[in-house]
Amino acid sequence: MWIARLKLIMGEEVRYISHLDLQRAFQRALRRAEIDVAYSQGFNPHPKTSFAMALAVGMTSEGEYIDVELNTKIQPEELMTRLNNSLPQGLQVVQCKLRDKPHPSLMSQIDKAIYTIEILTQGKNDYLDIQLLIEFFMQQDEIIVERVNKKGKKSSKNIRPFIDFIQLEEVQDQLIILKTRLATGSKNNVKPENMIEKLIAFGGKKINYEGLKIHRIDLLTQEGKKLISPIENF
Repeated sequence: MWIARLKLIMGEEVRYISHLDLQRAFQRALRRAEIDVAYSQGFNPHPKTSFAMALAVGMTSEGEYIDVELNTKIQPEELMTRLNNSLPQGLQVVQCKLRDKPHPSLMSQIDKAIYTIEILTQGKNDYLDIQLLIEFFMQQDEIIVERVNKKGKKSSKNIRPFIDFIQLEEVQDQLIILKTRLATGSKNNVKPENMIEKLIAFGGKKINYEGLKIHRIDLLTQEGKKLISPIENF
């Protein structure tokens, strides 16, 4: 048994496909590339693949990760070339590592995610005003987000402990660009759109915005005191 861990880019061309469609597109690419993938047993066998974290519809990314179980060894460079020749435009494998021993699941390893967020506004913005808004926002002890599960049950969660930082990268007339690192994974998870909605509404300093563009820079796993890419420790 061989496990290939792949790092993918998801560009503008595929930003509106669902996670299920992404899984199907990737499985079709594996078949077209004639990769010797291991299949599950049972009535409806399917390729043994495991994605790290689903990317919300509308977002782009340069740091998605997939594990693929293989029956036979293949050189990482050849695997990348054959897959990239079979993947649709907008999806590209940029890194690959192989190992022949079981490894903790991708999902269980993810602790953080880094994003850039572009806020398109209807009016002009002042750099100092936005910087002060972020500083005061981060001084709060609690930032409560209301959630509703699939059964309609409501709950609330304080997401402040799970926001590591928000950096103001750039302010133009009608554009604000932020960089943030948030808890992500099976233990704690903060959606960037929830954090931005709270920031925009904070303290009555509402930003009249038209839309958001969110880009995931990378997913990270905690190793000791360091945060590293899940492919670095594979």
